[in-house]
Amino acid sequence: MDADVGCLQQSSDLRKVGLSPSIPWHVGFRYLEELHLKRVIVDGKLIEQLLANSPVLERLTLDDARTLNRLRVAGQSLKLKYLCVACCFDLECIEICDMDLVSFTFVGLYSLLSMDKLPQLHEVSLSGCISIVRNYLPQLSSLPCLQILELEFDYSHPAHLAIPSHLPKLTSVKQLKLRVGGSGDISLLPLTIVIKACPYLRSFVFELTNPWWKPNEKGRELERVVGPVHQYLKEVEFYNYYGRPCDYELVNYLVENAIALEKLMVNPCDLALEPYDKGYFSGRMIKVKEPRERAVQQLKGKLPSKIELVIT
Repeated sequence: MDADVGCLQQSSDLRKVGLSPSIPWHVGFRYLEELHLKRVIVDGKLIEQLLANSPVLERLTLDDARTLNRLRVAGQSLKLKYLCVACCFDLECIEICDMDLVSFTFVGLYSLLSMDKLPQLHEVSLSGCISIVRNYLPQLSSLPCLQILELEFDYSHPAHLAIPSHLPKLTSVKQLKLRVGGSGDISLLPLTIVIKACPYLRSFVFELTNPWWKPNEKGRELERVVGPVHQYLKEVEFYNYYGRPCDYELVNYLVENAIALEKLMVNPCDLALEPYDKGYFSGRMIKVKEPRERAVQQLKGKLPSKIELVIT
């Protein structure tokens, strides 16, 4: 890397390269504020060396980094505010501590995660398998400034059975977003354990990432769980509502237990898998109107008058 060019850069995007520990990181990174490493061959020691010699680096993204099995990001001397670790499938352990990180994003398979002494961490986004709920959320309870939490995972059978029965309280979280992928009409009510873990929640967003399976024509009895009263939850958004019993059950839970709820926004799904033959599907997506019609039938005029219903 040209030293003069590197010293003038404020951001860099390195792709498909191998980085050797022999590279003099103290040259060329003194003014670097943002760095995106994509598909690089790198190890944890090299990342530590890079951070130590990038005194103004604020944003670091590690995307599909190869051979990276341990990552340690720590120390008050670091100016890093935003850290994203995505699709680093060799990663076994992540340690983040004793620094003023503001935002952390993780996408990938399960890795041991240690987070401590992060007084400024405001936003966390975790995406992967459903085990992130059981294995990662308890650690978040020690973060005093965490206000925005986003979780994304698959929820198809039998993954839903991995939801724990209890989670420690995340008392600082004000905004929660769940993006869930699944199929069929598996009850979404076990997911309320995550909502219950955020007693001071103000805003909740729920999104089904593949909601195209039609409801069982025979239907089923609606399930109901008695939850704690959510005293502060004022806004709920439900994306890709299809009108299945599992969708309606979750909305009904929120309406019954969020005593301060002011607005419910429902965005019905407008796509479905095209029927083929004998219960099979062609794999093609077709436009449908039924989810919106069901949302109107199930919800319009059925909510307490204090709740504004918006069906988009």
